[in-house]
Amino acid sequence: MNSNTPGSAGDANWRPPLELTAGRPREVRLSLAGRILIILAILLGVGSVAAGALLHVKSFSEREIQRQLAEAGRETEGRVLRTWRTKSGDAHYWVEYAYQAEGTLYRDRVQLGRRSWEAVKPGSTLQVRYLPANPGSNAVRGHEGRPMPLVIPYLVAGAMAVGAWLVTLPTRSQRHLLAEGRPARAVVTRHEKTKDGVVVHYEFRQLSGARAGGKSAQGKKPAPVGSSLCVLYEPDRVSHNAVYPLSLVRTRRQLRRAHA
Repeated sequence: MNSNTPGSAGDANWRPPLELTAGRPREVRLSLAGRILIILAILLGVGSVAAGALLHVKSFSEREIQRQLAEAGRETEGRVLRTWRTKSGDAHYWVEYAYQAEGTLYRDRVQLGRRSWEAVKPGSTLQVRYLPANPGSNAVRGHEGRPMPLVIPYLVAGAMAVGAWLVTLPTRSQRHLLAEGRPARAVVTRHEKTKDGVVVHYEFRQLSGARAGGKSAQGKKPAPVGSSLCVLYEPDRVSHNAVYPLSLVRTRRQLRRAHA
């Protein structure tokens, strides 16, 4: 039997790294990359709360201003100062206008649909409704817009919270594999080219003698076909395996050796 096949004489002479011979569960610590991922997850979690709160306030504020304009607003004539459209991506059509309210001249702008925008020219007039107590709060008649739906803050906050949870999954997976996984000698069987580099496919034998396989992205300098690798696999879920060392976690002994 070729010594470069799983279960051959090569396995008998193979020894796992010293830190993997310790009893399970092993003491596991985050690597620098793992700590960065956890910090990102924390930031996303905190950001989900902040974004949800800010968007909720914005949605409530928009609804309250529309209610006040409808109940207590006054109307005045506004004059169009200029019109323009943005050309990046989808076109947006804008009108800048000025209006007199409570003895002061105010300027604002409004986004219109294309047909309404084409009907407005500099110097033409618009009907503007404003709040006497806060004349800067106003709306152009017929173009009041819609307040942000109340569900949007919860959707945004929920999406960011799910993102924070997803970010932690690779770290949690690797932590469990390093703490409980069994080491085995694997043999590279083939390479698969991708746009990001090369994926290495490998085979190994479990403690029971059954064969299993896996794959690992190894960039542009993969281990040669026929060479040996150290892998960790989960005894109760052999499909959960990875090439050692792992990127997001380290054993305590690994870290001591790295800092020695």
